[in-house]
Amino acid sequence: MIDHLLSLLSAYGLWVVFIGMIVEGTAVIILSGVLCHMGVLPCGSTLLVAILGAAVGDQMWYYIGHNYAQKFLSRFQNIEKQVEKLRKKVQSKADILALSSRFIYSGAIAFPFVLGMHNYSHKRFTLFDTIGVSFASIAGLSIGYFLSSSFKKVLGDINHFEHIILFILIIFVSIKLYNGIKRT
Repeated sequence: MIDHLLSLLSAYGLWVVFIGMIVEGTAVIILSGVLCHMGVLPCGSTLLVAILGAAVGDQMWYYIGHNYAQKFLSRFQNIEKQVEKLRKKVQSKADILALSSRFIYSGAIAFPFVLGMHNYSHKRFTLFDTIGVSFASIAGLSIGYFLSSSFKKVLGDINHFEHIILFILIIFVSIKLYNGIKRT
């Protein structure tokens, strides 16, 4: 069963990375690094697909914010007033928000949506967002790869079944660390 799962990941893993980066991102890219270390996914292709998936997802949220947020907010006067109060702050920090969206908890969805809603330049968004998702993808892939490498050095050469257990352990620890960092 494990060999079947690994062969499926080897065959369709890049699609999983692409879709996962559109939807979520952090856990997907760390897991992708583990799979690259295991030899299931090719590192270069995985990195490019992760960047593309993250950029597509961010463009989607930007588009939704730009085209539908005002219509939605017009139904809720209190929320619309609060959003309007934030407009100057968002505009003054827009480049930083576009660049850092993948590094801040919930930023991958919220920042592109808000920037689209506040009519931030689409060209600037695309430029800064692409730089940000590139750095975030490199960092996440590296973290997964080196965590897997470190565990392998500590535990020795292990077989595929134990790789899956290691894979799950790395995800659990990464999520706990990530949640701990976001609370500080």
